[in-house]
Amino acid sequence: MMMTYQLASLLLVVFFLWSTSAASISGYIYADNYFEFYVNGQLTATDPVLFIPHQAVQVSFEGRDNGTNVYAILAKDFSDNVTGLEYDNTQMGDGGLIATFSDGTVTSSAWKCKTIMYGPVNTSCLDTTLHTSPFDTCRVTYYNYSANWYDRDFDDIAWPAAVEYTADVVGWGRTPGANEGINPRTINWGAAKFIWRENLLRDNTILCRYTASANATVGPTDGGTSTSCVNKLSLLLILLLSFIRLAV
Repeated sequence: MMMTYQLASLLLVVFFLWSTSAASISGYIYADNYFEFYVNGQLTATDPVLFIPHQAVQVSFEGRDNGTNVYAILAKDFSDNVTGLEYDNTQMGDGGLIATFSDGTVTSSAWKCKTIMYGPVNTSCLDTTLHTSPFDTCRVTYYNYSANWYDRDFDDIAWPAAVEYTADVVGWGRTPGANEGINPRTINWGAAKFIWRENLLRDNTILCRYTASANATVGPTDGGTSTSCVNKLSLLLILLLSFIRLAV
């Protein structure tokens, strides 16, 4: 009877460790022009550059070893908060987001994205034959969103799917010089796709989310054995040795 009780207790401990253990994950994110990155509700990384050069950012963090990891990214084009224009309110700019992680997660249309800033609403405001200055008439629209949009348990079922774009359409922007960051053209993005909403020029700020399975394969940013596998093998070994000890 005592052995049965000890065995049951041991199984509960192993199950707890299995379900709450962490896995080390790394990856790269490139946004035109800026991003904020959340993992399981925690702010993990922010783009150090608001505008140019257009650099990739390497990230590393602890994800869940069992269950799922929820990724959330705020991405924004560098545009005026009133007009939605760039370069001293002379033109519209385009956005773009691409990411790859060592758990096999990549950006694609499987992600969900919501626009929270859109504009200029009426592009005729750029016609200087009709208006003295685009700043006088170009305006953006802001859309409401939940303050907890990046939380693990946030319900994004109503959010639309991300729209995929090619690198030729989005472009890589101004290449970073020496000591200005990582050149995104040098990264192995694997199966990752550029994503955004439906309008690269006018969807200025977007929120994106993706729920990744913890059983995903190792991605292009990490060719070695994942910490997740090591943790599980260790737990199995502990369980086996404990069985032997109780049986003796």
